[in-house]
Amino acid sequence: MLGQALGYYSIKLFINDYHIIESQIDNYIPFIPYMIYFYAMFYPYIFLTLYYTFLNDYDNYRKGIIIGTITYIITDIIFLAYPTIMIRPEVAYDKLDWLTATLINITYTYDNPPINCFPSIHCLFCFQVMLMTMMLKNVEIKKKFPIIIIGILISISTIFVKQHYFFDIIGALILSIVMNTLGYVYFKKKIKNS
Repeated sequence: MLGQALGYYSIKLFINDYHIIESQIDNYIPFIPYMIYFYAMFYPYIFLTLYYTFLNDYDNYRKGIIIGTITYIITDIIFLAYPTIMIRPEVAYDKLDWLTATLINITYTYDNPPINCFPSIHCLFCFQVMLMTMMLKNVEIKKKFPIIIIGILISISTIFVKQHYFFDIIGALILSIVMNTLGYVYFKKKIKNS
């Protein structure tokens, strides 16, 4: 996760020409400031879910980390080849309660300018840990369900707090599914051949 963050911020230094991938769908998605609370759950969610996976199924955890690392390298290549930028709305901070306004302000300040949004790293991490959770052996579905629901809410929050466009999320979902499918097929073949 630290390596990916370093890659993300390093790439920002080399790019100054960005694409906007806003679609008609984005025009119908409102800015919902209170979704920032789900967005803010991202780091605790990722660390706790990875730790939970590590404790319950180390083999699955190891495979997920390898697949995730390769996926993030591909993401950095996409950022270099096709850099994007998000156009954020004007936020009426004075009409929001203190905590909501503060969280939005911190998020917007920390991630400024909002570039390299496609595919969404927030969503990629969420999808990765959701897929790792779904693959857990000896864990009941009722214990997996809250992890998946929270991951979906965090992913959806990225478009409602205007950190990402709709296609940033779709791109992350497709990349995650493709890479995990290829990764788990590879690991299955490797086990058969050994």
